[in-house]
Amino acid sequence: MFRTNVLKYIFPSVAAMALLSCTRENEGALYDGESGFAFASNVLYAEVSSDDKGTLEIPVYRGVNGTAEQAHVSFKYDTAPQDASTPVWEDADPNDVFSLVSSKVTFSPNSCKALVRLRFSDTGKLKTSEKYRMRLDIIDGVSPSGRSTITVTVTKKLVFKKYGDCDYFDECIFEKAYGTEIYKADGEEIYRVMDPYREGLVAEEYAANGWMGSTPDYVEFHCEGNHIIFNEFPTGMLFNGKYMAYAYFPSDYKWGRDFSKYDAHNLKLDDKHFQLYAVYCLPSFQYGYMNDGIYKIDIKVLEQK
Repeated sequence: MFRTNVLKYIFPSVAAMALLSCTRENEGALYDGESGFAFASNVLYAEVSSDDKGTLEIPVYRGVNGTAEQAHVSFKYDTAPQDASTPVWEDADPNDVFSLVSSKVTFSPNSCKALVRLRFSDTGKLKTSEKYRMRLDIIDGVSPSGRSTITVTVTKKLVFKKYGDCDYFDECIFEKAYGTEIYKADGEEIYRVMDPYREGLVAEEYAANGWMGSTPDYVEFHCEGNHIIFNEFPTGMLFNGKYMAYAYFPSDYKWGRDFSKYDAHNLKLDDKHFQLYAVYCLPSFQYGYMNDGIYKIDIKVLEQK
């Protein structure tokens, strides 16, 4: 359900995809009839996961086809902290995850496109919260376009797999628990409870009374050891039929009463039992909180039958 294409490339400009021409007749060429090598863009963003085959392919172009030819590419890795404004380029990844398969890029006869391949060895070493930056440089024979350098930014893609069926009990919104499915990110302590509000809002007549809005596709939470954190999410319940009720992590509520002491109550009780404490807030109604403000969400993964 959650799996998208194994790799998703995002170029900053669609026009950059049609950078070079192999013939004079191609009207979109940025240069024509000159030999030389270039990347399609100066920037590339990519997501990788454990389902990938361990390589990232980046096209290199030349302006004239004909005989077989080689371009030479160098590799640099940014070792600066994540929040640094200036990169620190080193010749190798100190964590031995990313590297060039080969510095030589070979064009076959009559082709104006070849591929430089980045190898990544172990996505388990990658953190979902971080970005990994590399720089590739064409060493010589650069085309008149001047695109001799590309900065590649890689992030780890989450691949979710079903963890089981569960009971989801939001003690602020519902009178009882409702069954749904829970997914877990491969290799990470990140969970998604799927569509946990729709059934209950209908069953307990919120919908019939006009108190039901758009429900979330899932509620996501992260476990750090036994502690749980989550970002605010809509519950789908419209207070007075007008104001969407959001569930906030206790210390993220900043509009009056301090609920931060309840942060510690967000716990992974065991591998099959999770306890969230949330502040129920109405952002569209001056960020007021509902009733007592803080309520428990109990999530129990059911035993397989």
